[in-house]
This record gives sequence, C-alpha cells and structure tokens, in this order.
Amino acid sequence: MISGRIGDCSVDIIPVVNGLISEAERVRGLVGDYEAYAVSLGIEGVQTIKNRANIDEEFEVSELDLVYAEHISKFGQVEFPSPAMCALIDSVREKGMNVIPLDMNDDDFTQMYCDTVGVTDFVREHRLAKKGLKKGFRLENPESFAREWDDYVNTVKGYRETSRNRERYMAEQIKDIARFRKNLLAVIEIERVDGVVSELGW
Repeated sequence: MISGRIGDCSVDIIPVVNGLISEAERVRGLVGDYEAYAVSLGIEGVQTIKNRANIDEEFEVSELDLVYAEHISKFGQVEFPSPAMCALIDSVREKGMNVIPLDMNDDDFTQMYCDTVGVTDFVREHRLAKKGLKKGFRLENPESFAREWDDYVNTVKGYRETSRNRERYMAEQIKDIARFRKNLLAVIEIERVDGVVSELGW
C-alpha cells in the first residue's frame, strides 16, 4: 500500500495485479473503514462489475489482454474482469456505499484514444500481441511481470501516451475527491500506480 496526504485528506493506494484471482482476497483484507473508495475504472466499468451477475455475455477482452492472461497465469488462476476490482466494488457495496470511478467514461476515453492512437499504432496491435505471446519475459513475480508487460505494450507511442493521459486524469480525480473527504482508499492496477503517484507529487 502507498500512502500520502492531499490537503487534509489521507490517501491510501493499493497497487493490484489485474487478472489474478489471488488479488481479490488481498484487497478484501485491506478495505477497512474509509469515507471514500475509488477504483481505476470508468463509470461504465464500475457498473458492469456491479451488475455482472445479471449480464449474460462474456466480459470483452482484447487480444493483448488475452496474451497478458496467458503469461500472468504462470502465477495463479486468472479471471476477467479484474478480481481485485470486483472485490473492492463488492466489499464496498456490502457497506452500503458506492465506489468512485477514477478513470474516464467511455465517451471521453474513446475520444482521447482516437486523438492519441494513430492508425499505424492500431494496426500494430495484432503484431504486438503475436510477438508478445512468444517473447521471453522474466516472469520473476506477478508485479514485475505486469510492469514489464506494460513497458512492452507501451513501446507503441500511442499506447504510451494513452497510459500517461489516464494517469494524469486519475490523479486529478483523486485530488478532487480529497477536497471533500478526510480519507480515501483507491485500488489501481500496479502498472499505472507510479505515474499516478508522480502526478500527485508524492
């Protein structure tokens, strides 16, 4: 857990490895009692997880996510959507509270993505996934692999800029929440945490 202050608000950030079922129990054990809870998803992502028991179709997973899942499965069972984020949303709902989305809504993300990722970048995704399946990653532990995979994907300029834009946006959301709450717990995928923390000036 990474802790810091923004004005009068105490902020705790739990870095999580997306996909691993084992991360869910870790998050449940850290939920505690906070005035606010937040997650690195957009509002639509939060609603999808809240209502997942009533949704028949499978959760949409990209080609790159499937390759990531193949590698991360070396460390345990894998499931989508993120078990860690499901655990936070479920635990907070049991408290009668709602999780605050830190990421952009679908419309804003799509606009940002189209402005950032060029046609050439988009076309490279299949090739990137294919190479990523065969690439020899170090696979020392889940956390280092998640970062290594992120570095690999972000060799594509458009994806790298998209990641930075998300980090800046989420940091601003955390700052905004901190204006109205005394404490906050945020769950964020580990590969975005350093950028968010940097934007927070910690």
